Amino acid sequence: MNIKDRVAIVTGSATGIGRRTALRLAREGAKVVIADIDIAGANKVADEIKGLGHEAIALKVDVTSLDEANQMAKTTLDKFGQIDILANIAGGAIPGKIGPFSQSVKEVWDRIIGLNLYGTFTCSRAVINHMIERRSGKIVNVASVAGIVGQANTADYAAAKGGIIAFTKSLAKEVAQYGINVNCVSPAFTGTERVLSMPEEFLQKQIKMIHLGRYGKPEEIANVIVFLASDEASFVTGANYVVDGGITLSY
Repeated sequence: MNIKDRVAIVTGSATGIGRRTALRLAREGAKVVIADIDIAGANKVADEIKGLGHEAIALKVDVTSLDEANQMAKTTLDKFGQIDILANIAGGAIPGKIGPFSQSVKEVWDRIIGLNLYGTFTCSRAVINHMIERRSGKIVNVASVAGIVGQANTADYAAAKGGIIAFTKSLAKEVAQYGINVNCVSPAFTGTERVLSMPEEFLQKQIKMIHLGRYGKPEEIANVIVFLASDEASFVTGANYVVDGGITLSY
């Protein structure tokens, strides 16, 4: 795919889908910023990319903080001179905090919505004016099928992911005139470390709904993200790519 020498920021890239996306972008020739609150994990991924002969830096970033998102963008520009791609992957549910909405608490709502929805806002806000000035850029957000069909016992998470889908479409309309593509990927359950740490009963219930009969692999989601970040997707904007093994066929 045509992304050679592009500069890509990937949030949440110390593990899981983010790590696989960063590695795939690097293999396609991009210079990659590994942005994650887990700086030790981010450094490992950056070193992995460098070991493959590609350029990468690791940054510690709390995506819920606009100040830190702005600093992430500044550091990237200082190092590489441009930002071509932003993959907003940081997010997820909180293991151990899954349950009916009737028993939920505001503190968990704030964490879930802050990490998923607000984190997508802050990082997009940090790069969007640079992309407008250059009249070029690709933003790929990661939502979830939960944001499309809903998900019992994680209403806060589903609401945040639904918000990401709406934000994607809205921002795409605003910035299309500047040659910027904004798209979204909505995975079903994917076999990341975080997902596999959830209660077994919950996991088995989810996997029974996937027509392909298995979890998605992180690299399968990464492949779609990288496609949307490439020139091959130059006429795609405001789209929500559902990568779910057929789970939404049940609805």
